[in-house]
Formats: sequence, structure tokens, C-alpha cells
Amino acid sequence: MSRMFLSALSFLTLLPFRVRGIDIHEIHKSVIFFPLIGAMEGALCVVLAFVLMPVFSPTLISILCLLFLFLIRGIFHIDGLSDTADALFFKETGDREKDIEQKLQIMKDSTVGVGGVTVVVLDILIKFALIKELLENQMVLMPLILTFCLSRWILIPLMYHGKPARQTGLGALFVGKITVKELILSTMLPVFLTVYFAIKNNFIFLPFLIIFLYILSIEFKRFFEKKFNGLTGDNLGATVEVSEIILLFIFTVLKSCYHGG
Repeated sequence: MSRMFLSALSFLTLLPFRVRGIDIHEIHKSVIFFPLIGAMEGALCVVLAFVLMPVFSPTLISILCLLFLFLIRGIFHIDGLSDTADALFFKETGDREKDIEQKLQIMKDSTVGVGGVTVVVLDILIKFALIKELLENQMVLMPLILTFCLSRWILIPLMYHGKPARQTGLGALFVGKITVKELILSTMLPVFLTVYFAIKNNFIFLPFLIIFLYILSIEFKRFFEKKFNGLTGDNLGATVEVSEIILLFIFTVLKSCYHGG
């Protein structure tokens, strides 16, 4: 179990944990720890925010939180967002098969296009603004932990229901390889956290986020299969980034219903 956790940690973060001799089945099973790693990221951001609140403004704390995430994540997810955006901005010719092949080639290209740069800048700016808004309203604990936990969890139903666009790469490593057992086990922590915060903050509708995100994962699957005939590793990274914006926005909109710290 600890080997799978360390495998997930090394896969999703830049932390220097490496597991020797891990086989493909253990790699697949490591997805059950994705939500835990996301929750840990959120918890560390909460600690950082609480420590800095007496000293710095919400604006600076928001920037430092994003910098902290960058330091532990690197460009893993945001690179996927950039590559996916570049492919989506490709002007289609009408030949579906050739268009999809060209889009897949664009995602493999190491160069970044204008579309990718624009989307990444917007992604960072929107996250900055939303985190700043939450900090100004002293909404830190629940939103940050749940946002980063659930943005990692949404990958599991997406990979469970989806099919890989290629037979090689990160997408092929996980997509279509997730079992029902791994889907259920990965859902336990998100359910526990949403129920806990719902009771703690008298916010009974919070657990419905799980259902909403499950439905959203199906919509992501349909969208990516329509555009790329399947899922790639870049699409998974883009899903994490977009999901975080959606969740932060939801918590910002629902701030009047929130009574926690």
C-alpha cells in the first residue's frame, strides 16, 4: 500500500520519492491515492495561508499559494492544459480522421502556440482572483482542501469511462485501465471530506459536488472523444486545471452559505 502511495506521489508531484520495481498493476492501483495527494496539497496551502495571513495581504498570499503549487507540481498539469488548448485551436479541415491525427501531433509537439499561452495565462489569473476572493472572505480550510482533492478525484471516473486516444503515452497507461474497485476506493476520501465539511458548516448540499463532478467527468469524456477520439495524458492534465477553476468558482459563489474558516 505504501508503495502505491509513493508511486502516486512521485507521479503527481516533484517530490523526490521513487519506488523501485513497481509493476504496471501497482501503477494502476496507485490512482486510489490521487484524491489524498490533492487533499494534502490543499492542506499545505491552508497552512501556508494561515501562517501568512497576519503578515501579508490576500493578494500576496494568493500569489504565494500558486507559487507553492508550482514548486510541488511543476508544469505537469498546466503543460497538459497548454497542449490541449493548442490542439483545440487548430482549424479543422473537415476531414475528421486527418484533423484528429493533426491535433494529436500538435499535443506531442514541444513548442507552445499562442492558444496554449493565452489559456495558461487565463488559468493562472482566474485562479489568482478566485483564491484572493476566498482569502478576503476568510474562506480557506474547506474550499482549498476540497478543490485540490476533488480535482484529482475527477480523473478516476474520467479514466474509468474513457478510452485512450493513443496506444502509447500517459493516457494509454491509465485510461481504460481503472477497475470498479479502484473507482470506489478512490471515492471514499472525497465522500468523507464532503460529508464532514457539510456537517461542520451546516452545508447539506456539499456532498452533491461528488455527483456533479461525476457527471462533469462524463461530459469531459464525450468532449475529448469527439475532438481527439479518446483521451491523452494532456487531456487529463487539462481536466485537473479546469476542474480547479470550476470548484474555486463554486466556492466563491456559495460564500454566503459558508460558515467555516
